[in-house]
Amino acid sequence: MTQPDAGGGARRGDTRARALAVALRMFAERGYANTSLREIADRLGVTKAALYFHYRSKDDLLAAILREYVDDLGDLLDDAAHRPASPATCEWLLCELAQQRGRWGSDLLRLIRQNYAEISRLPVVADMRQAHRRLLLALSGPGADLAGRVRAQAALVALEGPVLLPGDDDDEQATRAAALAVALEIVRARP
Repeated sequence: MTQPDAGGGARRGDTRARALAVALRMFAERGYANTSLREIADRLGVTKAALYFHYRSKDDLLAAILREYVDDLGDLLDDAAHRPASPATCEWLLCELAQQRGRWGSDLLRLIRQNYAEISRLPVVADMRQAHRRLLLALSGPGADLAGRVRAQAALVALEGPVLLPGDDDDEQATRAAALAVALEIVRARP
């Protein structure tokens, strides 16, 4: 993660990372429009000025969260690109994607789905869309027919959908495991 430096850079990096985690949670729970920088700073236990030092606005916080997500997904897709296009690679990618989504938690998916109007106006969204196109291509394979592309999309929906069901008291980890099993069944159903 963040390396210490003589100027206190590790502490700044820690505050930045904590701010992103708190903002992600609050944006997912309360909505972007209903969350203020003051409330984020209060939950962090810092002044608004200290938070403002790292992020000039809520848009900056939101863009930084999405940038980290896009970068993580891009790293995963770069790893997948070095593997042969095969059903085994597709299954590996789904498993890795499930682990990545588990690390991010359901807050990221809720943030994106519930705050899409705010997200859609940020420049990082173009990179997010490109990463998702790459993901679908990697899951469906080069030259996939319509059924293959739909199968890849269905696998992604299976992987993400159950985690967001409101009022579901199931263990999130068990739900993720079941969702991955279903997603794998979908991609294994190739003709």
